[in-house]
Amino acid sequence: MNRVVTAEAPIRADGLAEDVLLEVRDLHVAFRSDEGMVAAVDGADFRVKRGGTLGIVGESGSGKSVSTKALMKLLPETAVIDPASKMLFRMADGRVVDIVPIGPSSAEIRGIRGGQIAMIFQEPMASFSPVWTVGNQMIEAIRLHRAVGQTEAYDIAIDMLDRVGLSNPRLRIGQYPHEMSGGMRQRAMIALALSTNPPLLVADEPTTALDVTIQAQILDLMQGLQKDLGMSVIFITHDMGVIAQVADEIAVMYLGRIVETGPTATLIDDAKHPYTRGLLKAIPRLDTLERRLTPVGGDIPSPLERPIGCPFHTRCEERIAGRCDVAAPPPTAVGDGRTVHCFLYGEG
Repeated sequence: MNRVVTAEAPIRADGLAEDVLLEVRDLHVAFRSDEGMVAAVDGADFRVKRGGTLGIVGESGSGKSVSTKALMKLLPETAVIDPASKMLFRMADGRVVDIVPIGPSSAEIRGIRGGQIAMIFQEPMASFSPVWTVGNQMIEAIRLHRAVGQTEAYDIAIDMLDRVGLSNPRLRIGQYPHEMSGGMRQRAMIALALSTNPPLLVADEPTTALDVTIQAQILDLMQGLQKDLGMSVIFITHDMGVIAQVADEIAVMYLGRIVETGPTATLIDDAKHPYTRGLLKAIPRLDTLERRLTPVGGDIPSPLERPIGCPFHTRCEERIAGRCDVAAPPPTAVGDGRTVHCFLYGEG
């Protein structure tokens, strides 16, 4: 699914390149707590191209889900998004809006959430209401975001359930979530998310709770639907093997910061950041079954005890004393549209 990386598109007057659907710039998200403000996302930058798939990968606690929930304004009341951050999104009508200043309960964000940006959650049982049928919930979402009547919304729901591969969709539409298996619920969740024809789909570890066979089916399904509908996707996972199958570009995240970005094939073949290389070494390979897996040493620090300098230096075997533990490395272009935040590259 990897696409050829082309030259950068020209920047428009609204600040967004022609081929870009979403651009997040210097995103900072913190949470109020009894111990003070806890930084969960610390200056993240990433973008999603039209029709492309961005994979955001990293360990649990890296800030992957917080970044995208900030985009959807689904964070708890204790969350604070720095007003200087930028989340520029191109609406279906071509307008570019900055999502940061939009209120989490405003009519504007309710129109964006679900209609312009849809989300597939890791556990569909937590996404569907247990007291309403799947069909009721789909029809409500369709009528909220599309100008259709009850009968047309019902037909759209049936068609989408059929497209995601659910057998006998006229039966499934009247079932409650608990009457379906895990794989069926995940397909229904995908159908619900796509029934509003959103330009952008956020998939937050959508296959983690599924067995390997169903996981492969769901990945194939999402790729097929993306091609048919022409939408863009943000795919969040901690599994580099999954990312290699679905993403055009990868953003590697660690402790709230993006440490490396680039096209999938070149990044996996020639990872630059020590953290990215560590993640790749932990993937089992069929051609080297005798090789022992090498986990990334140590544990990700608590956001309450964020290290000074490069966030990864406490676990990095290539750290430079007096540099990595003093200042955060700036972004360095390393060719082929790739960027790495590491003092091992660039001047000096």
